[in-house]
Amino acid sequence: MVLLGLGGLFILIGLLPLVRWLKCKVNKRHWRVCHIEQITAATNNQITAPELLHQPTMLVSFRFDDQVCSILIDYNENMMWRFKQGKQCTLLVDKHNPHQVYYNAFLWHNYGIVWLLAGISLCIVSYYSIVIKI
Repeated sequence: MVLLGLGGLFILIGLLPLVRWLKCKVNKRHWRVCHIEQITAATNNQITAPELLHQPTMLVSFRFDDQVCSILIDYNENMMWRFKQGKQCTLLVDKHNPHQVYYNAFLWHNYGIVWLLAGISLCIVSYYSIVIKI
């Protein structure tokens, strides 16, 4: 019974970041196309648990209202290749908040998936432990 409660708690913890992520995807924004000036592969050096793998990211610099802004986004090999070839690359930027771009590196939805899978596996183990006792 404890495993079932713990599994339910893990599922709830896993659903919270996923709900936030879905809300950001559904939320209608007014995007502005900005041309990318510089792309640099970046690594996340924050101290985290070893089982949470680091997601590759890249630092993208773009011009927004004559100001250079930089933001971390998920590593996109196609975008990096196009930029190295000298082709023009663009990014969709929220016109009210230049630090909100389409394809931001929302790392928390990956952690939410880990919590969700852990909760589901705990519920399955709890179910089988109850069935085996009977």
